[in-house]
Amino acid sequence: MTFEDRYNIVVKTILVQGLPMTLKLIFASLFFAMLIGVVLGTVRSLKIPVVDQILGAYALICRGVPTIIILLFFYAYLTKGTQFWISVLSISLVEGAYMMEVVKGGFLSVDKGQWEAAKSLSLPLMHTITRIILPQVLLVTIPALMGQIVMLVKGTSVAATIGCMDTLRRAQLLLPKYSYPMEIYAYVLVIFFIMCHFLTWLGKKLERTVVKRIMGERNV
Repeated sequence: MTFEDRYNIVVKTILVQGLPMTLKLIFASLFFAMLIGVVLGTVRSLKIPVVDQILGAYALICRGVPTIIILLFFYAYLTKGTQFWISVLSISLVEGAYMMEVVKGGFLSVDKGQWEAAKSLSLPLMHTITRIILPQVLLVTIPALMGQIVMLVKGTSVAATIGCMDTLRRAQLLLPKYSYPMEIYAYVLVIFFIMCHFLTWLGKKLERTVVKRIMGERNV
């Protein structure tokens, strides 16, 4: 493979055409997954009858079925949707279920005394959750949420199976023209590795910051 071929593959096709779509998938899916995770995780922590059982079933399905199956299910029935938004919907629902359980666990880690103190001050429930409890939940769940974000980034690659023109799909379309599949996929591998490695490094840094803050508050 000549230098010009590699330039066309890496720069013109994978980076210029494929990577922007992958980044759009990541940010759109992350926004909706976080929204689902925080809102439904908060609702689950309240243990509302029936609602909690429904959300538990939702989590069970999303955690027990491969993302690609859910993606193909929506692709088969949402005929008017674009590949991009069907991919975002599928990834967001699956990763949102995991984040929901993480947020729920964060609520359980908050000292019950804070709920009781807010109740004794006659603070509205929504005010108690949004101003007092939820900020603490998000703080202690940062490491786990960062782990799920890494999984989300890797999970966006399933969008290529329905024709979404992301990094992987662009690479697949190059295979008939260039007889070097291992090298072409290696470029995609490097791109995903860099993104995931950066997020893992960021997660560890945030985790150390959170631990220092918590330890500092305990020593006060």
